[in-house]
Amino acid sequence: MRRLVFFLGVGIILACSVQAGTTPLTLDESIQIAIDHNYSLQVASKRQVSAKERVAEARSAFYPNLRIESGLTKLNEAPSMGNMVMGDDVIYDVKGIVTQPLWTGRKLSSAYKLALSNNESFKYEYNRVQNELILGVKCAYFGILKALKFAHIAGDAVKQVEAHLRVVKNFYDAGTVARVDVLRAEVQLANVRQNLIKAENGVSLAKAGFNQLLARELDTPVEVVDILEWTPCQINLDDCLKKATNSRSELKAMKANIEMLKQRVTITKGDNYPSVALIGNYDYQKGKTPKIEWDGSWMTGIVVNFTLWDCQARKSRINQAEAELEAVVAQEMLLRDGIMLEVRQSALNLNEAEKNIEVAQGAIGQAEENLRISEEMYKEGVATTTDVLDSQTLFAQTKTNYYQALYDYHLAQARLQKAVGGD
Repeated sequence: MRRLVFFLGVGIILACSVQAGTTPLTLDESIQIAIDHNYSLQVASKRQVSAKERVAEARSAFYPNLRIESGLTKLNEAPSMGNMVMGDDVIYDVKGIVTQPLWTGRKLSSAYKLALSNNESFKYEYNRVQNELILGVKCAYFGILKALKFAHIAGDAVKQVEAHLRVVKNFYDAGTVARVDVLRAEVQLANVRQNLIKAENGVSLAKAGFNQLLARELDTPVEVVDILEWTPCQINLDDCLKKATNSRSELKAMKANIEMLKQRVTITKGDNYPSVALIGNYDYQKGKTPKIEWDGSWMTGIVVNFTLWDCQARKSRINQAEAELEAVVAQEMLLRDGIMLEVRQSALNLNEAEKNIEVAQGAIGQAEENLRISEEMYKEGVATTTDVLDSQTLFAQTKTNYYQALYDYHLAQARLQKAVGGD
């Protein structure tokens, strides 16, 4: 019985520990949470839904339109001719009207194509927002890891200076060093403690920014899996440029916008042609004739509309549409050049970060050995406390450079991935 109680107690303690802790998020999990909950992506999604409904609206214009009109008219007196009453002083009217477009100068087909291109544009806009969001999550994720590394380095620096201060105080008590050595070490301790406070604040800010992207409360506890490591990669710039040309959502959206403007030009030119529609109605009335009952009549026909002259308004609208089309074509070229530059810049940054990692990685061992020698020499009385403090600062800065290079490397990778299309 005691064993059962013991194991139950252990189980409860373990369960409470699991609940109290925070399960570290992987990068993929973080991205998925952001995709599911981020508000910017929700805005893009709803706009895509709206664009899809515009396609359905444009498609409906090809089909007959049925509407009903009804009214009641009260006259001051019943219409009459002499002593003959021609109707009632109250007239009821219900009319059903059907209209079927037959020819619109390609306006309807162009409007439908325009809606399709608009839908495509918003689909690619959604992809663009998603790729931007993924990049943002990656930056925030790696930013947390960098901030944690910096805080760890700052904490180690505090411990190193504290240990050195103890050594200095022992030497001072023994009368082998001057009071100024103690003061220098104490000043340095104050400085590194301030650095630790800044580093810990940086961790909090990085986690808050991460939570914002994931649409969570800013103070939600955050733990992430440490993937801030270096794995050399080989990239082919020509392949990256080609992939970006074929995959970037911005270029696809721009092509869709160009197609939209082409259809707008066609729609505008449609005003140069007559529009033809088949119409029909059934009119159900009471009170217009002496009859007491409701009386029905029907009508069908073809209506042709054409504006003969509008003082060059049509020509001006066509010129406007064509000018807008040419402007967007030029914007496409500008966008393409900007994307090519972005890919090159990301590739160069990645290459630079890799080189910095190699340099910083080798410098860490040298800085650590320099610190060890300085501390030993100080204990032997052949180095000053300034030498030791400088070596500690150099060691902390070297480790900081290394983790900054790692962060830059992962950031450059993420930006290059986004630059070529997000795959």
